[in-house]
Formats: sequence, C-alpha cells, structure tokens
Amino acid sequence: MLGKKIIAGVLIAGFTSLWGGVVGSAHDLSATAWSGTITEDNGEACVYCHTPHAANTSFAGAPLWNKDSAAGTANNAFVLYGATAPGTQGTTIAGTLVGATGGVVNASSMACLSCHDGVSAVNSVVNAPGAGYSAGLDGLIGDTATPISDALFNTNPLADLGDDGVNLSNDHPISVPYVVGAAGLKPTSTVITGWAGATTIDDLLRTTGGVDYVECGSCHDPHDGADSFVVGQSVYFLRASNTESALCVACHDK
Repeated sequence: MLGKKIIAGVLIAGFTSLWGGVVGSAHDLSATAWSGTITEDNGEACVYCHTPHAANTSFAGAPLWNKDSAAGTANNAFVLYGATAPGTQGTTIAGTLVGATGGVVNASSMACLSCHDGVSAVNSVVNAPGAGYSAGLDGLIGDTATPISDALFNTNPLADLGDDGVNLSNDHPISVPYVVGAAGLKPTSTVITGWAGATTIDDLLRTTGGVDYVECGSCHDPHDGADSFVVGQSVYFLRASNTESALCVACHDK
C-alpha cells in the first residue's frame, strides 16, 4: 500500500532524493532553466511547496505545506470532469461520480492545483525562506520578488490544467473513485511494471474518507524530474512511459 496508505511518509522520505529529481526540472522554480522567464528571487527548490518550520498544518494534501489551505482557486471552485458548473459533482461515462459531495477536489490533488490552477501565484507562500517565520506574509518570497502568475507561464503547457485553469471538465477525472469494472478498470491487485513508486494499481490510489480515488499523483510524481526541462517543452512527471498508451492500459482493460 505504498502509494495511498502512507503518502505523507513517502513524500517526506522522498526528500532525500529530491536533489536528483526536482532540481533542474520544471518544478525547480529557482533553476537557471527559467532564466529570462521569471525573476529568480531565491535559490531554494523546495520552498514553493514545503517549509521545515511554521508549515500550514491544516492542509492534509502534502506534508510541511507552505501554501494556504485554500490551495488553488477560492472555495475549491473547479469544474470537474462531467460537470457543467463549479462546485458540483461530475459523472464519468461509466456513471461514477467525480469529486466529493459539493463537487470538491480532494486534498492530494489540491496540492497540485495550488499552482496549476492558472490563477494562483506559485511563489505565494505562508513562510518565506530566510531568517525565521514571516507571520501573515501569505504573499511573495522576498520584498522585491515578482509574482509568478499565470501570465508568466503562458508559454509553458504545464501552467494550466484546464482551458482557463479552473475548467477541468475536459481533462482526465481526478478525485474520482476507482471502481473495478467501471470503464474497464482492472482489479487493484493488478501488477504494473515500470512505474515509479508503485508495483500494483493499489499503490497508485489515494484514500480519502475510506474511499480509494484516482488523483493527480496517481499518474504523476511531482518529485521525479527525470526528463530534462527545456523552456517551451512539456515535462509531465509521469510515473511511467505512455508509449503505445501504456499508462492508460495499466488500469483500463482496453
């Protein structure tokens, strides 16, 4: 149950190898790869998501979180797959409801959407790096930093996950329960090969309220920047190769 049962522990343990994965990747916002695109305001790769002190303990989606609880857009106002309006549950072609009651995205995916909603400044953090906690900062890293807003990411296909950042209706469902048999979904005990951090489908699922969900982290590993990053080219942080749709057929029996 590596992926879903102890996700927080896995992320913390994963910090020991971040310097081989995040640094120099698209998630390293201090990296020289971004020169000319954003104003580098610190030399730290982890601080945009995590902080060792004064973390936001009210957010359950990731450990030592350095962003507001309302990650992403206010009130979790995303249009989910199969939905026509924000804050409502969508429905897959197999009849599975998408999103918890009220049409909300679960915490593990909200961690990703706190930057990838096309609205939030990705350098808006709770605790700025440096000598101590900046109480109530909730703003920029450094006094002269430029907000890393959606406008500065327009050339990067990783910026927005939906048409306008909050519209996820035409993207693969997230926060959708994994129902064996629906849409040809295989048993969770199915062995998968070539996947980072997983040996069975069960490892890819994230548990919220006793229900196993497909989330962003099911297919993506935010700490695995194995592919070199080039401005204007996409790096998807996929857990496995999608050659011949291998990523899809790992779970879907098609």
